[in-house]
Amino acid sequence: MLLFKSLFKCMLVILACFFILPLTAQVFEKPAPRKTIRNFLNPDSLVLINLKIVPVPIFTSTPETGVRIGGALEYFFNAKEKKSEARGSYVHGQITYSAQKQLDISSSWQIFGRGERYVFRGSAGYINYNEKLWGIGNNTVAEDAYNKQFYNRVYIESKVYKLLKNHQYLGLSFNFSNTYNVSYEKPLNVADALIKGVNGSKVFGVGPAFLYDGRDYPFSAHNGAFAELYYQYYPSWFNTGFTFSEWAVDLRKYFPITDRSTLALQLMSKNTNGDVPLREIPRLGSSNLMRGFFTGRYRDLSFTAAQAEVRLPIWRFIYGAVFGSAGIVNESIDKYQFSETRYAGGAGLRFLVNKKNRMFLRVDYARNSLEGSAFYIRLHEAF
Repeated sequence: MLLFKSLFKCMLVILACFFILPLTAQVFEKPAPRKTIRNFLNPDSLVLINLKIVPVPIFTSTPETGVRIGGALEYFFNAKEKKSEARGSYVHGQITYSAQKQLDISSSWQIFGRGERYVFRGSAGYINYNEKLWGIGNNTVAEDAYNKQFYNRVYIESKVYKLLKNHQYLGLSFNFSNTYNVSYEKPLNVADALIKGVNGSKVFGVGPAFLYDGRDYPFSAHNGAFAELYYQYYPSWFNTGFTFSEWAVDLRKYFPITDRSTLALQLMSKNTNGDVPLREIPRLGSSNLMRGFFTGRYRDLSFTAAQAEVRLPIWRFIYGAVFGSAGIVNESIDKYQFSETRYAGGAGLRFLVNKKNRMFLRVDYARNSLEGSAFYIRLHEAF
């Protein structure tokens, strides 16, 4: 436990010291092979073809969904201006259905405009979902005493940035979320019945945002740094009686170990204040941060986590990764206690599907400090 705490503190110090370091490296690419049937069947040629549209069948299992099937399309491009070319952009769309009868129709995007003068980041979608509710805070009900929540949700969250200088951007962040048709598998207990927005919520928030993106490859950085900070205010006149604010910071740093291996670090903190409805309360666990935990196993007004991952080559277009993370929730940052820190970690494989933009298909297996586990298949690195 003391070792985990020491590693956690070291990660915070490293990220605070190095996340603003710029990147100046240049990468020179060989011409891509022709798009012939022979090259499509040859893995060594396929990763060099630099596909712009990548269809991906989805067959996976996570704590939130059980077995999930469906399909996704990834569209990749590089905005061009005269002789310059922006870093890789993508638009992702997917439709999935799970063994838990969860329908997910969603899209996400990260787009660098011409000359990288503008950056667009966001996601949107519709879900018919069900998830587990253990309560709020660290003292929740037992692992198998959860209540199952059913709901529909329509959402769009987006950030639009304008370049200031040297990979620094200033922009606007907004979030719309409508959670409705909420029901539960069993009657709410006394504590859960008092949670704001437990029967649904409609919210809209807007505010300023700042971005620094000095990564060499946005999909799977080998060198550079990333920092995003935003603040959003949710006024009561739109939010069906909920008035609250939210701020978040996401810091990442990438250290080359060799020409093909990388140490990646991330620190994220999300904090809310006011009449925050259930769906908007920060949650611990996801396929990207605190892998191995059910999303929402712990939730409270403040959530902070850090993770480290080592990525290294195995054979040709196959890479491997090992990762670990630590996270904590409470009513506010000043109430954090290290005794309430949760831990998770695991390993995975990476399959290079676009060499020009270093885009990978990742397969991860993770375990958490509650002796739970999860399996993930996703496009792109976790961070």
